[in-house]
Amino acid sequence: MSTLDHYKQAFNSVGWFIPPYVTMGFLSNLTKTIRDHAGTFNQQQLESFLAQIYSPGNLAVMVTERYPITPYVQEYKEIISEAVAAHFLSLDHVAVAGLMPVIEGAGRRLADSRAVAITRREGIGSLFEKLAEHCKEDAIHNNIGAVGEILSMMDSFIEFARRNLYIDSSSYMGSDKTNRHGILHGAYSDADYGTPVNFYKSIGAVDFLCFVSAFRASISWFAPEPTNASGLLAAHYAACITTGKARPRPA
Repeated sequence: MSTLDHYKQAFNSVGWFIPPYVTMGFLSNLTKTIRDHAGTFNQQQLESFLAQIYSPGNLAVMVTERYPITPYVQEYKEIISEAVAAHFLSLDHVAVAGLMPVIEGAGRRLADSRAVAITRREGIGSLFEKLAEHCKEDAIHNNIGAVGEILSMMDSFIEFARRNLYIDSSSYMGSDKTNRHGILHGAYSDADYGTPVNFYKSIGAVDFLCFVSAFRASISWFAPEPTNASGLLAAHYAACITTGKARPRPA
């Protein structure tokens, strides 16, 4: 059974996970780069790679063609759209803070749809672990897709949720501070986060939930094709980038 465990090991080692809607060629190139740097690969380098995944064109087509039709995620399509626009305006503190409740809300709805429950004591992080485990069982029992590859993707997200997104903020080891508790509880201040890599990891989690939703919905596991609407939105995002660069910063 073919797996993506070599991607999982590389990506989780730098606080990331195997993302959906990305070509194997790109994933292989990133994996090689991480391994070639032998432990010195940093978050700025990761950010430069993720910027290619979450470009104006790629995000525009997700905003117009995928988020609005994906069960449970579609209930947050306006919030996601605003967060993406904020990112391109260089307002990444706001963009990330806007996406954190989306991740939890859509995650809870997906878990409810699969009768996945957690106790209050277990906490929100356990919900994503149980949701991913349920998807693994679904893939195995119903022979969904390339089962080995799906298992690797689920395991990779479980590790990301456990060691990064939902770990206690005081225990977060990465320099990027993409951590739900620290951001939403105000433990992290201006200087701690608010860079593009925080946004990329957050929107990546939203995309992962789209992938999970597609298990039981008539939605492709491949990235949507560009449309006239997404092209217009991508042009708007390009204008937002220019505006964001010109925005005066606080002294």
